[in-house]
Amino acid sequence: MECDNSPVENLNCLREGINFPGAEIGNLVVADEEECILHCRDTELCVALTFRESDNRCYLISKRGGLYGPTIAAGHNSMNMECDNSPVKNLNCLREGINFPGAEIGNLVVADEEECILHCRDTELCVAFTFRESDHRCYLSGPTIAAGHNS
Repeated sequence: MECDNSPVENLNCLREGINFPGAEIGNLVVADEEECILHCRDTELCVALTFRESDNRCYLISKRGGLYGPTIAAGHNSMNMECDNSPVKNLNCLREGINFPGAEIGNLVVADEEECILHCRDTELCVAFTFRESDHRCYLSGPTIAAGHNS
């Protein structure tokens, strides 16, 4: 096993107030997020992590976004080791009044469609999402989905 002690340069992937639950391959107490990142970098199969601020516990995770996708959790900061933070440039594929039921990975409340896209990008199996404007709930969906109308 090799150790990578180069400086941590991917802190822009950190999602504050977000937990990536499930798919944990280990956990340990660390000094801060940067040390957590170093442990993930040096751990085979680790592609994401969650750092819990209350006790400095670092959870190493084997799936982007965890097993169930991101959840809002105060005091938790999560990240994928690789992320896509590029701006959302095209919303032409959004379909108003259409719901994608089935194969739901998880859901959370977000500010807007762009934030929903960011969470879908962060989640390994996410291929589509439904954004409900009435309560700003973002439903992340996996590969088996069927188009239907909002009820």
